[in-house]
Amino acid sequence: MSNDGGIASVERALELMEALLDGPVGATGLATRLDVSKATAFRIARTLQTKGYVVQLDDSRYTLGPRCLILAAWAFGHIDIRRELRWAEEEIHERTGETVLLSVLADRSSVCVDSIPSKHSVVSIASVGEVWPAHTSSAGLSFLADDPTLLETYLEEPLQAATQHTVTDPDELRRLLSQYRTAGYAVNRSFWRDGVCAVGAVVHDASGRAIAALSAMMPEFRLEEAGVEELGRLVMDVAGRASERLGYRGGKPVNPTV
Repeated sequence: MSNDGGIASVERALELMEALLDGPVGATGLATRLDVSKATAFRIARTLQTKGYVVQLDDSRYTLGPRCLILAAWAFGHIDIRRELRWAEEEIHERTGETVLLSVLADRSSVCVDSIPSKHSVVSIASVGEVWPAHTSSAGLSFLADDPTLLETYLEEPLQAATQHTVTDPDELRRLLSQYRTAGYAVNRSFWRDGVCAVGAVVHDASGRAIAALSAMMPEFRLEEAGVEELGRLVMDVAGRASERLGYRGGKPVNPTV
């Protein structure tokens, strides 16, 4: 077989496995999705079946096999989110010119694990390792908005104010996070430092868990100039594509522990 043919076969095999992420599919359905003959789809599926990557059910449809779960479990334990999500930070930075942060949630705090500084002369700076109470940062707020159970646990302790704008009333925070949950992104309006704002959205892994948050931080006047909704949609779109690259299926998680 030629090199081109070999590459094409690998591509078809990968496409077939991706087609099964939404659930079992028969040979005819796979042929349609891969735009190949039924015989070709059947041959690729059988090859993957012999290696454990595909399983044939009693009704003749195919589904992902245990070998995929083994690889997924290994990948989950070895993901370096700073390396895997650097492209997402860079895209937001390129399109906004603002300071871009990658954060994780640790206990009750949002922690910056990576950042790209702003291109502007008037900047808002955040250093790697910087920590903020979750209700005072766009990243932390996006984590809380994503998980109502986490929010209720968070609200078991009093909310401390960092500025006069910090939301410290539990019911008010619930209402605000409900809006953020609907929008798909969270907005920090001077909740930690006066005049410093940010827009953030979470990144999910294949299990559906929010493992990180991407955010763009800037002075308040530039947030208004850029437009909150436009900036929010941008960050949310990049975070959504980052989630897809990590295997998140938007309500149909692929859980390697099953």
